[in-house]
Amino acid sequence: MFEEKKGEVEVSEAFLKTIDTFYKERDAIFNEFDAIRAKYSKGETIIDALREFRLKRASIFTLIDAIFHKEVELEDKLARADIAKEKREKLQEFKDRFADLAEEIDLYVLKEIGVDQR
Repeated sequence: MFEEKKGEVEVSEAFLKTIDTFYKERDAIFNEFDAIRAKYSKGETIIDALREFRLKRASIFTLIDAIFHKEVELEDKLARADIAKEKREKLQEFKDRFADLAEEIDLYVLKEIGVDQR
């Protein structure tokens, strides 16, 4: 996701576009995750819901995974890209609001890459 330019590592256009998309579509994304969390709260499996979300919004899902599991790397990218405060705040709001899903997201990602721990 990085490009070398004049001795500096820059953030890719794809990353910047994903941040912009997350911010523009935040209401829909939050609503989708509210529905996923509602299933989770009822004790239902959310693997299919996470898979469906990832299929529809692959780059956003990757960003969400980074929010929970690659925080240092994400913070570095946000700083280097000089991402606006309001966009950073929405990312933090998502992390805070859906923190209870972090482990399920991690397990889903591990399962998808073939490291099934269940």
